[in-house]
Amino acid sequence: MRKITLFLSLLLIGSVGFSQIIPGVNIGKRKEYMMRTYKINSQKADEYEQILFSLQKENDQLKSRKISSAQFKVEQKKLYKKYGIIVSQTFFEGKYKKWSSCTQEMERYQVLSENKFVPYEQMRALYQAESAWVKERDKMHKDAGEAWEKYENSDTMLSELNIKIKQILGVENGTWYIEYKRLFFRALDDMDKYEVAYKDAFTIAQIEDTYKQKRIDIFNSNKKNAEREVALMAIDDEMAKKIAVAVPSASAKWRKVNNAALDHILKSKYGLDQKQINEFKIAYNKYAIEEYKILNQKKLPDTDKYDQLSQLGDNFCKTVNPLFKTDSYKKWCGWWKYDFERKMKRKGLK
Repeated sequence: MRKITLFLSLLLIGSVGFSQIIPGVNIGKRKEYMMRTYKINSQKADEYEQILFSLQKENDQLKSRKISSAQFKVEQKKLYKKYGIIVSQTFFEGKYKKWSSCTQEMERYQVLSENKFVPYEQMRALYQAESAWVKERDKMHKDAGEAWEKYENSDTMLSELNIKIKQILGVENGTWYIEYKRLFFRALDDMDKYEVAYKDAFTIAQIEDTYKQKRIDIFNSNKKNAEREVALMAIDDEMAKKIAVAVPSASAKWRKVNNAALDHILKSKYGLDQKQINEFKIAYNKYAIEEYKILNQKKLPDTDKYDQLSQLGDNFCKTVNPLFKTDSYKKWCGWWKYDFERKMKRKGLK
């Protein structure tokens, strides 16, 4: 039962990877970069270091506030906009906003620019590529079409964007940026999930990232089911201890959410109440048993396995359909079908 619940929780959450933190910086090199990029003299570059210190101080204070992720994004944008005006006044007497254009008044752009010393032209190219991608993605989601196809298209679009990012920034900087951005958004999710400040959510996200990858490695290993279950339990316990040490104030909430991870996902993401969640899990457990039987029929051709599993999945979706509101069901069912096809490909059945 625990294995089934954990697997479905991972299925609904999505894929995971590794995390990275903001890199250190050589102050002298940053000064040279600022002078070269913004055509300013040494004195103004020194003044910028003082401005940056104040920005980082206020940003750190913001990251320590226990607010929603939506409010955090709004407040951080306001903060960078405020300092954009200060920088413009310092560099160009308020006539130009090149710093704001380069950083897009976002921390990850500012860090990429001033810690990785990415040229202004590349920063603009990155912004244009990401902006075009967002417009295309939003249009795709608004267009008519099956939800599972949109999930699939989103994956393809993201892969294409990441390739373009690495072409613009180079492999090293591109890889860092992609992973840091992903971790940033994961931290935003954790802010709301665990009701913590951004700095704590970021720490939790890093730890979760590491251990989720370890769990994936265990799932993909050749261990027997019983051995795999023991290994997963050990990993979960180790992760809980790490979080308790790193963010003690969030430990209880983290345990509460993750001890009932599937319940949390079905409630927060799809709007099911506890009675509906219980009915969903009963239906899924029945599905999982039948799925196991089909997959372990050694004499059954792969094409027949796929057909039977596909029919089994369709029946499961019909069973749980009444538990969801119409829009939520469309969203969940789209994800289910999308993930089913991915799983069939991984197992070599399609």
